[in-house]
Amino acid sequence: MRRPAPRPAPRSWSRRDFLGGLAAAGLVGCRAATTSPGPTSAPEDAANPGSLGDFSALAGRCDGVSPIAAAEYEARQERARARCREQGIHGLVCEAGPSLRYFTGVRWGLSERPLLFVLPVRGDPFFVAPAFEVRTLAESAGDARRIVPWEEHQSPYAAARQGLGGAEGTFDVDAEARSFVVDGLRDGARIARASGPSVIRELRARKSPTELALLRRANEATQAALHAVFAGARIGEGEPEIAAKVHAALAAAGLVETWALVLAGPNASFPHGTSEARALQDGDTLLIDAGGALHGYRSDITRTALVGAVPAETARAWTIVRDAQAAAFARMRPGAVAGLLDAAARATIVDGGHGPDYRRFTHRLGHGIGLQVHEWPYLVREASTVLEAGMTMSVEPGIYVPGSFGIRLEDIVAITDDGVEIFGERAIEAPRISI
Repeated sequence: MRRPAPRPAPRSWSRRDFLGGLAAAGLVGCRAATTSPGPTSAPEDAANPGSLGDFSALAGRCDGVSPIAAAEYEARQERARARCREQGIHGLVCEAGPSLRYFTGVRWGLSERPLLFVLPVRGDPFFVAPAFEVRTLAESAGDARRIVPWEEHQSPYAAARQGLGGAEGTFDVDAEARSFVVDGLRDGARIARASGPSVIRELRARKSPTELALLRRANEATQAALHAVFAGARIGEGEPEIAAKVHAALAAAGLVETWALVLAGPNASFPHGTSEARALQDGDTLLIDAGGALHGYRSDITRTALVGAVPAETARAWTIVRDAQAAAFARMRPGAVAGLLDAAARATIVDGGHGPDYRRFTHRLGHGIGLQVHEWPYLVREASTVLEAGMTMSVEPGIYVPGSFGIRLEDIVAITDDGVEIFGERAIEAPRISI
C-alpha cells in the first residue's frame, strides 16, 4: 500500500499503482471517520474532516456485520482436505498473503524469509516460520497452532519436510506463491506442485454466506459514499480535491484501506488514469472508481456522472454502457460461460457504434473479488470458466474516447442458485452535476 506524501502531487493516480500491494495488506473491521492511505494521499486538512464535506449520514453503514469466525477457518481447512483427497493429492501449501489469510485468518507480509502454511490430508496442519518470528506468529495464529521453526542459516523447505515427517508428495501450491518458494519446495521439501484444478482457487472463488454478507455490505457502503460525493461535486474542483472527499466518505461509511481513482473529462478516457490533473468543467464526464475493505473483504464500484451540458454523443454513450452491463447481468447464472458474458456486453457496445472489438471498450468485462480486489474468475474473451453459485465478480463495461471522455459503470455481483444478485443498486440513470 502506498504511503501518503506530506503534500500530495496534483495528479490522478492509477489503480495499478497500488493494487499489487493491496493483495497482501489487511486491516480488519470497521472504523469511524479517519482516512486510510490509498492511491491518493490524505490532504493536509484531513485532520479536519468537516472541511471535506459532511458525510455524517454515512455513519453506521458497516455496523452489524460479523468478521470470519474461527469455526469457518476450520471448516475451510476440512473442505480443502476433502477436495485434495478427491483429487488424489497430499494437501496444500500457502505462502504469506490472501490464501494464508483465507485458511487461517493470519495476515503476514511478504519478505525474503518465507512463511508457509502446510495443510496435509493426514496429520495436523502447521506453519513454517523464521525462528525469531515464532512468538509474533503465535500472537496471530494462537499458541495451540503447530509451528515448525527454521533458524537463519537453515532452509525453510527442509523445515517443511521435517513437519511432514520426511514424507514427499504432490500438493496444491498456491498459484500466487513466488517462484523461488515453489522451486524451494520442489528441491528442498520434495513437494511437487499438483497439475490439476487448484483446490485453493476453487474454494476461494465460492463465497460462504458470511463472505457474501461482508462483500454485500462493503459494496453497498461504497455506492452510498459515491452518491454523497457526486451530490456535492462542483465545477472547478480538481481531481485530487474530489478524491480526498471520496476517501473521507468511504471512511465515514466505515471502510478501511480506502482508495479512489477520480478522472474528469478527457482524463476519463484513460481507464486506469493519467499523470495529467484536471479541474471539473462544463460538458465533462466525472468517473470515480473507488473501494475499501470490511473485515478484509473488498469493494470496487465505479460510477460516471455527466457534468452540465454534455454533448449528445456523451449522454448516449452512457446509456450504451448501462445497456451493455444489463446484457451481461441478463445472462449471469450457474452454468454461464465467463467468456460469453464479455461477448454479450461487447456486442452491445459495438452495436452502439463504438466498435469494432476493443476499439473503445478496451478491457475485459470483469474480475473476481473477495480478499483481493482482483482475483479469479475473470470475465474475459475466451475464458472457459463455468460460473457457479457463490462466485462474486465485477461487471464493468466502458467506453473510452481519447481526447474526449470516458464512461465506466461497475457493480459487484454474486451468482445465486438461479441467477445473479447485484450488491446494492445498479445505475439506471446517469448522476448529473449541475453548473
